[in-house]
Amino acid sequence: MRQPIVAVLAWAALSGAAFAQTPTAADESKGYIEGVAQSAFGNVTSQSFGGELGVTVKPGLQVYVDAGYVRDTTTTSLAAGAQAIAANISAQAGGGTYQVKQPVTFGVAGIKFLLPVDQSRFAPYLMAGGGVARVEKDVSFTVAGGQVSNYVTVGSDLAGTETKGMISAGVGVDVWLGSRFVLDLQYRFGRVFTTDGLNINRAGAGFGVRF
Repeated sequence: MRQPIVAVLAWAALSGAAFAQTPTAADESKGYIEGVAQSAFGNVTSQSFGGELGVTVKPGLQVYVDAGYVRDTTTTSLAAGAQAIAANISAQAGGGTYQVKQPVTFGVAGIKFLLPVDQSRFAPYLMAGGGVARVEKDVSFTVAGGQVSNYVTVGSDLAGTETKGMISAGVGVDVWLGSRFVLDLQYRFGRVFTTDGLNINRAGAGFGVRF
């Protein structure tokens, strides 16, 4: 899924450089604010929601802040660890179930480069930035009888939170709808520097207004 999205958006962004340089609607605005909904994918597929604010510093260049929440980024090691503990509990208690999630809350800031095109309605772009992310390990167990604590003590590998640095890069196309509204077709890649490293891919759309 990742490769077709990256190819299409990268083609749209990079092909813009071949056209004559014409001021875009983004160049003529002071900035924008938008709400974002995305599909997040990697080891698992979930959803991501957030918002983005950008301010034009000169034609073709904006600074931005991107913040959001990814519902689940469960890694293979976290899922395997939870499954092993659940199997052990079930063997002792005569039955049990488990649930595992790893939500992430993040905020990044960076630079957005608007590529020149021959139609001011479209603004393909590249962007890169950095920030922080809070990664939460949300694992729960149930047993057929008694308390989970009677059978196991969950360690830090399956519980707790980490707040780590994050880098982000993206590509997309802003489509200006009239004089005020913008549709942002986008792909974002993020790397969170947790102990094992966490990659987050997000693809979706934002809808916002310029000011």
